[in-house]
Amino acid sequence: MNRVPRLLVPAAVLPFALIGCVADDADDGALSPPEVVRVADGQSGASGNAALSAVDDLAAEEPAMEESQVVGDDMASSYMPMWSIVTDFVVGDEMPVLPVDSTGYVYRAGSSVPEATALALAAALGVDTQPQERPSEYMVDWAFGPDDGSAPSLSIDAYAQHYWWYSAGWTDRELAEPMEEPTCTESVDDEGNVTVDCPEWEPEPPVGVPTGTEAEARAREIIAAVGFDPDALTFELYADEWYASVYASEPLIDGLEGFSGANWSFGFGAEGVLEYAGGQFTTPEAVGPYPLVGIDAAVARLTEMYLNGSAWPMAVDAPAVDMAVEETMVVDEEVAIAEPEPAPVTVPPAPEPGIIEEFEPTEITVTLVDVQADLWWTEDVDGNVWLLPAYRFIGDDGNWYTVPAVTDEYMVETPVYDEPVPMEVEPSGDDSGSSGAAGSGFAPSPELLDMLAPLDLADVDSAVIAALEQIATGDLAVSEQLFADTALEFGVEMRVVERDGESLLVTEDYRSDRINVVVVDGNVVAITGIG
Repeated sequence: MNRVPRLLVPAAVLPFALIGCVADDADDGALSPPEVVRVADGQSGASGNAALSAVDDLAAEEPAMEESQVVGDDMASSYMPMWSIVTDFVVGDEMPVLPVDSTGYVYRAGSSVPEATALALAAALGVDTQPQERPSEYMVDWAFGPDDGSAPSLSIDAYAQHYWWYSAGWTDRELAEPMEEPTCTESVDDEGNVTVDCPEWEPEPPVGVPTGTEAEARAREIIAAVGFDPDALTFELYADEWYASVYASEPLIDGLEGFSGANWSFGFGAEGVLEYAGGQFTTPEAVGPYPLVGIDAAVARLTEMYLNGSAWPMAVDAPAVDMAVEETMVVDEEVAIAEPEPAPVTVPPAPEPGIIEEFEPTEITVTLVDVQADLWWTEDVDGNVWLLPAYRFIGDDGNWYTVPAVTDEYMVETPVYDEPVPMEVEPSGDDSGSSGAAGSGFAPSPELLDMLAPLDLADVDSAVIAALEQIATGDLAVSEQLFADTALEFGVEMRVVERDGESLLVTEDYRSDRINVVVVDGNVVAITGIG
């Protein structure tokens, strides 16, 4: 499997919270012991059920709830401003006890789909069963058929969850006669008035689109041919005169919406042709039970992740999320039905050129009124995909705020390189080099030694020198912050002379303890010299 290697950097782990409690469900011996999950610094993951956060909904045009509306205890008692910033979270008096679901799930990296399964899937889909090679950057475990569209193809990716997708051939596909819309005609009378006449027209649906029942039967045949039991799946159908689709999945993990094991999707078009298929037939390994944090630590996490971090810092009036509104809601029917009098249009004066009007959003405090069990999706630094126990808090603004629930020692953030790093080089045995780095296991090139000549490399270890070599040759990019921190450890200051293609103004003074670099998208991609 062509995973992109990552180099761990020695650093203290960054804990998520301080207070923990152990869930009361006991280990029945069916689970693997809980494991420490190391996630990349700043890449902690996301909940499976995406929070109805404001950043994704800022363009929403739903009007704010009128003050005349009275709602039950599950929702806010007054409307939420359309443009607002959450500045604090507080726990409501009626908050229920935290869920005790403590089982996590993991898709292991480095696995491969068995050849027999891959071949059976290709055959069931009508794809040539001769395995094909794909470029390494495609990250493919198995590939069948051409990748130029001349015939159907199947790809199974090499990541931990092994998603697969089928594509019908398109370049040689015999296309049906195009449906041409009748042409509109124009006529001009004696006075020069133009009349456009467009006849009514409705396109004809394709022929042979299967019914929902027929599509499900086809899907069941394919699933069974690959060696899976279709009776163990739940089927969802959609079919009309234009298209038929089938989605089948294993029972939801712990009954949580949005999480399933194996799943299959199929789409059928004219003449019953399978136009699309995809899914995932791997199931995660159960791990646990995990000790869980208490309410104080969970809210502290919530504050850190949503207010102090970069995840969903703003809030708007979102639609209700699976919460029943009490029958006490009252709306003035006359107001709701009556046609409003047209209001005079007032055009605000245009701002003067060069002046930007400041906008002050409303600051709000979200009261947490409910909490449910959830799972937190994250990929660790080794490429394993985890679904960890989580709390989904529901605020009085109707939004979801989800945080991982496992205690600090089981989920830690670790700084990593985001790009390939040099392989460890065996010591050459030649200690006659002029620098300590040259004799410490890596022989730098003459070009690098010449560039770094003003620096004292005696105390710089070979791994750092090897990384500098690859950065200088354009084979490696590392985080700007990581590069700066590492340089400072050896008494060298980093200076950015070019950022994202734009040269920066720099002083003309010369310093032998300063290294000049080029940064693109937050990563150091080149070294221009010392000075």
